[in-house]
Amino acid sequence: MHGPPSAKTRQPAIGPLRRVLRLIVEVDESPTRLHRIRAALLLIGLLTAFGLLGYWLPTLLERALR
Repeated sequence: MHGPPSAKTRQPAIGPLRRVLRLIVEVDESPTRLHRIRAALLLIGLLTAFGLLGYWLPTLLERALR
Protein backbone atom coordinates (compact mmCIF):
# COMPACT_ATOMS: atom_id res chain seq x y z
CA MET A 1 0.00 0.00 0.00
CA HIS A 2 1.02 3.53 -0.59
CA GLY A 3 0.94 6.19 2.05
CA PRO A 4 -0.81 9.52 1.69
CA PRO A 5 0.63 11.80 -0.96
CA SER A 6 3.36 14.04 0.31
CA ALA A 7 2.07 17.45 1.23
CA LYS A 8 4.16 19.93 -0.69
CA THR A 9 3.62 23.55 0.09
CA ARG A 10 2.57 25.24 -3.09
CA GLN A 11 4.20 28.59 -3.72
CA PRO A 12 1.73 31.16 -5.00
CA ALA A 13 2.39 32.38 -8.50
CA ILE A 14 3.99 35.80 -8.37
CA GLY A 15 4.21 37.53 -11.68
CA PRO A 16 2.86 40.37 -13.77
CA LEU A 17 -0.48 38.70 -14.46
CA ARG A 18 -1.07 38.00 -10.77
CA ARG A 19 -0.28 41.63 -9.93
CA VAL A 20 -2.80 42.88 -12.51
CA LEU A 21 -5.45 40.53 -11.18
CA ARG A 22 -4.68 41.68 -7.65
CA LEU A 23 -5.17 45.33 -8.73
CA ILE A 24 -8.56 44.49 -10.25
CA VAL A 25 -9.69 42.76 -7.06
CA GLU A 26 -8.34 45.60 -4.92
CA VAL A 27 -10.32 48.16 -6.94
CA ASP A 28 -13.47 46.12 -6.39
CA GLU A 29 -13.11 44.91 -2.80
CA SER A 30 -10.71 47.14 -0.90
CA PRO A 31 -12.19 48.32 2.40
CA THR A 32 -10.67 51.78 2.22
CA ARG A 33 -11.41 54.36 -0.41
CA LEU A 34 -7.75 55.40 -0.66
CA HIS A 35 -6.65 51.87 -1.60
CA ARG A 36 -9.41 51.66 -4.21
CA ILE A 37 -8.39 54.95 -5.79
CA ARG A 38 -4.71 53.98 -5.77
CA ALA A 39 -5.42 50.60 -7.35
CA ALA A 40 -7.70 52.14 -9.97
CA LEU A 41 -5.07 54.72 -10.94
CA LEU A 42 -2.36 52.06 -11.17
CA LEU A 43 -4.61 49.89 -13.32
CA ILE A 44 -5.49 52.79 -15.63
CA GLY A 45 -1.81 53.68 -15.91
CA LEU A 46 -0.90 50.09 -16.71
CA LEU A 47 -3.57 49.81 -19.40
CA THR A 48 -2.48 53.15 -20.88
CA ALA A 49 1.14 51.99 -20.97
CA PHE A 50 0.15 48.79 -22.80
CA GLY A 51 -1.94 50.81 -25.25
CA LEU A 52 0.86 53.25 -25.99
CA LEU A 53 3.38 50.45 -26.30
CA GLY A 54 1.08 48.60 -28.69
CA TYR A 55 0.72 51.71 -30.82
CA TRP A 56 4.25 53.10 -30.81
CA LEU A 57 6.30 49.91 -30.90
CA PRO A 58 5.09 48.83 -34.37
CA THR A 59 5.57 52.39 -35.64
CA LEU A 60 9.13 52.52 -34.34
CA LEU A 61 9.92 49.10 -35.79
CA GLU A 62 8.50 50.11 -39.16
CA ARG A 63 10.64 53.25 -39.24
CA ALA A 64 13.75 51.32 -38.18
CA LEU A 65 13.30 48.70 -40.90
CA ARG A 66 12.90 51.21 -43.76
